[in-house]
Amino acid sequence: MSAILNASVDSNGNIEYQTISSTQSQISEEQSERLHDRISKEQLEKLHEAFKGYPDQQLGVEELREVLEEVDIVFNDAVYTRLFLKINQNHDFRVDWNEFVSYLIFGFQEEDPSSQKESLILPISVPPVVRKSEHRSAVCCLALLKIKSDQAPLEEVAETSNFSFGGEDSPEASGMWVTASHEGMIKFWSSHMEHIRTASSESIHLKMPTWILAVQALSDVSVVCTSSTERELRFHETIASTFSLRMVIRSLPHAVYVMSYAFYNNGKVNSKLILGDYGGNVRILSYSPHLRGPFQAKPGAALIEVVWSDVLKGKIPQLIPKEYINLHSELITCVYYSLHMNALFASAEYRNTKKYRGRCPGIIMVSYGDKSNFRIPLGVTTFFVAESHNIVVTGGPDTFVRIWDVYIPTEPSAILTGHNGGIVMVFVQPEENKVYSLDYQKIIKVWDLQEHTLLQTYGDLVRLIHHTETDLTYYYHSHLRELIVAGRKLISIKCCPRVRVDLTDGNTHAAPVSVVLYNRLFRNIVTCGLDSYIIVWDPWTGRRKIIMKSCHTKMIYGETIDIEITAACFDPLEQFLLTGARDGSLKIWNYNNAVVIRNMSIQADQEVTAVIWVVERILAMGWDRQVTEFNDVEGREYGDPKKWPKFHTDDITCGDVKLGEGVVTATYSGEIIFWKLETGQPYRRYSVMEPKRFIELKLSDEEKQMKRSKRLASRIAHSSSHTMSHSVSHTGSHVDQISASRSRGVTILQGQEEIREYGVNVPISVQAVLFLQKRPQTLHHGSVFISLDTGIIQVYSHHQRGGYMNEFLAVHKTGDCVLTMATDRKNRFLFTGTAFGYIKVWYIVNYCIPEAEKTHVCMPRLRLDFIFLRKETFLTRAKRVVRNQAEPLLVSSYKGHLKAINSISFINLPKIIITGSHDYSCRLWTQGGRYLGTLGSVLPWTKLSPFERAGDDDHVYRLPPDIKKVASSTTLKVISGLQVDRPMKRPDKVKTEEKEEETAQALETNDLKKLFDRPLKDPILGKHFQLPGRSALDQRIDLDTTQSYIPVYTNLKVHPSEELERLPTPAVISRVQAENYLHQYLPVEGKVNLNDSALNIKLPSRRRSDRTNDPRNMRTAKTRGDMGLGYHSSHTSQN
Repeated sequence: MSAILNASVDSNGNIEYQTISSTQSQISEEQSERLHDRISKEQLEKLHEAFKGYPDQQLGVEELREVLEEVDIVFNDAVYTRLFLKINQNHDFRVDWNEFVSYLIFGFQEEDPSSQKESLILPISVPPVVRKSEHRSAVCCLALLKIKSDQAPLEEVAETSNFSFGGEDSPEASGMWVTASHEGMIKFWSSHMEHIRTASSESIHLKMPTWILAVQALSDVSVVCTSSTERELRFHETIASTFSLRMVIRSLPHAVYVMSYAFYNNGKVNSKLILGDYGGNVRILSYSPHLRGPFQAKPGAALIEVVWSDVLKGKIPQLIPKEYINLHSELITCVYYSLHMNALFASAEYRNTKKYRGRCPGIIMVSYGDKSNFRIPLGVTTFFVAESHNIVVTGGPDTFVRIWDVYIPTEPSAILTGHNGGIVMVFVQPEENKVYSLDYQKIIKVWDLQEHTLLQTYGDLVRLIHHTETDLTYYYHSHLRELIVAGRKLISIKCCPRVRVDLTDGNTHAAPVSVVLYNRLFRNIVTCGLDSYIIVWDPWTGRRKIIMKSCHTKMIYGETIDIEITAACFDPLEQFLLTGARDGSLKIWNYNNAVVIRNMSIQADQEVTAVIWVVERILAMGWDRQVTEFNDVEGREYGDPKKWPKFHTDDITCGDVKLGEGVVTATYSGEIIFWKLETGQPYRRYSVMEPKRFIELKLSDEEKQMKRSKRLASRIAHSSSHTMSHSVSHTGSHVDQISASRSRGVTILQGQEEIREYGVNVPISVQAVLFLQKRPQTLHHGSVFISLDTGIIQVYSHHQRGGYMNEFLAVHKTGDCVLTMATDRKNRFLFTGTAFGYIKVWYIVNYCIPEAEKTHVCMPRLRLDFIFLRKETFLTRAKRVVRNQAEPLLVSSYKGHLKAINSISFINLPKIIITGSHDYSCRLWTQGGRYLGTLGSVLPWTKLSPFERAGDDDHVYRLPPDIKKVASSTTLKVISGLQVDRPMKRPDKVKTEEKEEETAQALETNDLKKLFDRPLKDPILGKHFQLPGRSALDQRIDLDTTQSYIPVYTNLKVHPSEELERLPTPAVISRVQAENYLHQYLPVEGKVNLNDSALNIKLPSRRRSDRTNDPRNMRTAKTRGDMGLGYHSSHTSQN
């Protein structure tokens, strides 16, 4: 088992790291250092008094431990050292009361559930979808034929999730859009805004053209209702691609301006159509949706035409009308009926301030006969009722968005300000706790429902819609989370869409992940991305602890621009984080409280590609082609940085350090330089194109030119033998010479670079370097791994007389290369991530070391840990490439990401691999290759332990959805942990059919499973059956898929029926049917008494007997026989 970190305390109060054996008891290892779960209020008060008793109220390492033990909080040595380093934030090994309380506060903040819901991206981040409306005029009304209602009974309300399996996007679950223009044109659209068909809504009496005011879809009965200026309600049936007029209600008192519809999916509650008119009245039509209620098709009644007064009188019994007369004194702008609360909401605008003085009843809620007035100045244009939160969000001409409690109409609970125009649309996402508001100027604002803060201002609609077009209509699709804006165009805007877990497990960052680090002190993962985010994760629960946004910024033309983070590392005690950005800036973070401790910078606008933090020094390198050293000693940290000599002639791409010995840096042109860590002087230089050639260490031409310029400038400054004018002219001439020499040097250098980069000999760049910390500095130990862009990894010895030792191919695809490398604590395995998203594990224990130190490799043990090594029928591509490569041994290879892997790390004790990729995700894998999860995923997280090895061989692991679609057989085997053993059957020409049958019988007796896995023999259909030939006529059937269901019966071919010729009835049958054989029996008359033992049988009367022999009855029996009735039918008719 791997070793874990421990620390010991010396007499001077300093802490140094050392390793302890894994033989430590499991109880001490699993003890948590968190104080939040163990400390009480009384203990906290005692600790405060104890702090006051010490000088300066500061405690050392042992003093704090004694104080904690006095209040019965006891830790072992390893856990207490970890706790003390967490509390000691200022690095002075002294803890005061403020540090102690800050540690407790930050610990409780990590458990705050609101921090988990903070989004990495803006709510509206997807570009809108725009298409033409195809109407002759602007769209005035918009409705949705839903498949599922937005309202549901309490017993059927399920907890909404932030992810979907893709079913919401299908046409069967999304519904169908209905758009209408004033002239009566109706168009139907799919959920993805694809045009389906066109219809029209016209008056059946008036010859003049109609004018549509509102459209409402009655989804549970498949009816579309339109209202017009003719004071009519027209109900159109939309079943099976039809648009036929089913019912017309005429002569309403006022024209209907707005409509709403409420229904349940179960159909047990009456559906309600709410009508708001120009007179301030609200009317409700209720009906049962069973068998489509009043809209059921009946023969002989194709159209129902009725006036409103007859509806009130009950002429249509299925319709139950209800009126709220003069609910408002102005026209109704918005209506809604809540089936859950059994309440009606209606709003109106009161723009005439002289007529309506004071606060007007913007919304009136009617529930069980009681009215509640929500008084708002100038009234309400639109509102949204969130029944799950019992709130109403309103917006009106006064530009304010108000949030009300449904049962407290006196005062709003919050007022959101920020709009510069009247509010025309509001809606709420209860599961996301977000409020969306849209004003008259086409600006969308997104608010946090709990904190009442502004999250985003979206103004793309101003660019997409002409400024003269102001009469727009809006609709929010709650299942698809789309806002539809209709006018001359149809614009679809995704509002915080759900994560499609059938396509991806989610993203860790909003941009590519650049650095992944594991902190052994706090046992958490820190990820940095090109989105300028730093996120701290708890890998054991999958929770996001801290998120820091806009970590590196730059002001350009008055606008703050986020700068990408390109490099990061921890300090030696792993208490602080150092990050480097693309603009050359460096920052030191106390990332537990998101506080910047120090700001630094290398040369401006030069990307930082690698950072190294050793004791009392910080090394940064990048595109400035040199190493910059910063002091980390208290009191001298703000001095000028030290520049190491510039021996590189190209940009530095990567670097690494061997603690106490040296530093290695590599460039884009393939230069490798080894430096002394203590002095900063180079001692060896190599080129990856000619690794065995000795290269003399010389300063670059740019460095020489800079030193020459400094010498000339110093001479000019100290020259005083000439007059001032002559001195000025002399200085100017020298400056001109310097600038000319610089320009010549630069042009010469640029010419050399152009020849080197674009000439015949294209250089090989270095992508990553890795120091093996456990290997000594000798001639025969390969301690430095260099990854090239050709896919090869070279191995060097960093000894002064060492050099190139060996190389191996680390990829199996052309054009691929290793971008990042990591190793375990004992340098047994090498973990590599490639540009094509492959993760490879190499066994390097015996690679590039002396023969005397090589150990025996236990292949059975490796096969148990790595399923990749198990034998297969055919060699896969990854194995074929390395079949002739003895060392190092490839023990695992699989595709972990769709894009390049930028960073890789390894956790030793649980043996977990962490990969950060260009596809915005950071994923966790077991050492054997099983998929554990993606940080930031919306799916449930499998809890892990920092003290136990991750992965269970008996468990079947899932694959990432994006990898599952492109995975090879090797990737499927490694990630799932399953291998299907299918032995290859060699062809044997001598075998006969009898031997094959005997073999089949033997297999059946031995193992039925293997028998079922056998392939069928040819011919599969046997020797006595032949497939029919293809018909000459094309019989293809085109199904109509535009509806929510496929009407198959409309595509069936029905042949016309013909009158069948009846065969003549034989004479014998006619004669038998005409006979009456009941003369031998006496029929029973009267009721049968079951209690009696005998039956009273009366003789039939003569008249009934004569009627039985009536020839008319005989003709009736004969006719029935001719119609095909059998013997039993004839017998029944005569009885």
